[in-house]
Amino acid sequence: MCFFRRPQMVMPEPKVDPEVEKAQAEAKAKTEAEKMKAEMFQSKVQGGKVGRRSLISGESGGIGFYK
Repeated sequence: MCFFRRPQMVMPEPKVDPEVEKAQAEAKAKTEAEKMKAEMFQSKVQGGKVGRRSLISGESGGIGFYK
């Protein structure tokens, strides 16, 4: 018998609840959708497709604008 050797123990596989897995997948899909929506908004604002006289991307800034 060798005192310095440890017996190899097999780690059990973690049990994942299907409901938790489904909730994580939904949360991931929701964050991806929000990210895509934000990217689309930024591309519209930067591209000038929001409006000719946009207050967001325009230089005038609207009523009360101060630089």
